[in-house]
Amino acid sequence: MLCDSYEMDSDQLLEVAPRTILRRQLARAEEKGLRFGFASELEFYLASTPSAQAFAQRYRDLDMLSAHRNDYQMSQAGRDDWFIAQIRNHMSDFGIPIEASKPEWGLGQQEVTLDFTSTLEMADRHVLFKYGVKDLAHRAGLTCTFMAKPKIDDVGSSCHLHVSLWDLEGNPLSHDGGGTAGTAGMSALFGSFVAGQAEHVLDLGLLFAPTVNSYKRYLPDQFAGTAIAVGVDNRSCAFRLVGHGPSFRVENRIPGADVNPYYAYAATIAAGLAGIEAGLPTPSVHDGNAWTDSALPSMTTSLHASVDRFGASEVARAAFGDAVFEHLFLSARAEVVAFESGCVTDWELVRYYERV
Repeated sequence: MLCDSYEMDSDQLLEVAPRTILRRQLARAEEKGLRFGFASELEFYLASTPSAQAFAQRYRDLDMLSAHRNDYQMSQAGRDDWFIAQIRNHMSDFGIPIEASKPEWGLGQQEVTLDFTSTLEMADRHVLFKYGVKDLAHRAGLTCTFMAKPKIDDVGSSCHLHVSLWDLEGNPLSHDGGGTAGTAGMSALFGSFVAGQAEHVLDLGLLFAPTVNSYKRYLPDQFAGTAIAVGVDNRSCAFRLVGHGPSFRVENRIPGADVNPYYAYAATIAAGLAGIEAGLPTPSVHDGNAWTDSALPSMTTSLHASVDRFGASEVARAAFGDAVFEHLFLSARAEVVAFESGCVTDWELVRYYERV
């Protein structure tokens, strides 16, 4: 069950609750006559090692569902479908329609794209989908993870966020439609919205990459959105323009599968509205490999750095208000402290145990 959270003995929504944080950004947008269509595209890993055994092994040396790489290969899709079909069928019965599913590049890695819908509904479906997949995996004797980078020697798992702009009557606003000139088909309004995302994504980075592990995924040439640029069907850019006509949208490739959708959608809206309010011009489109362009800004490389950037951001404070801003900042900082002072990693043991 999903529901809103309220203050104790009050009919006031709890301001720091994730759904409330998203609701507040949606209300800001509606005041401007704007709504959004969102879709989450989630990747995850499946291991044939049962969860209790995986836990006992501390999630090391698991037997993955596939033994070799099968991205876009139909044979592996057929072999995995005994389980993936359960996801598609059960989710559809549960009110979470699936647009597509496919094996991914990683060993045991899968990708499922959810059908786009309204913002809060999509965030709720995203959360329920993850719980549902984990439960189905457990029942099937599998172990599932939505970690952004469960193994350093394999690819990370992303959560690409697709967003389009609509008016209150349900008319699409993203594409220029042959009217107001934009760039690469973007309307002037949507251009400002996309420009705001590109301009402020580093300030709001911890809402797209919320864990210490999130940043292990940001490696070059692994299709993670590290280069802050806008491109047309360009997977090396953090923001990829895709679709045609009413389906025209921007895909944010920065988030990993560990993302909290309420926070990420709220950050997307906050950054986009900041771009609209500032009248930012439609961003230029990047051609070529953005990963190799040293002139482009890059995603921060640690949660610590993202927390520092967020804490100094006037855009974040203005968008969320003091109470929510402090809650997000202090929660993320506590995660950093827990990692930096509360654990000894395997890397440290291997590197230092007998050497220092």
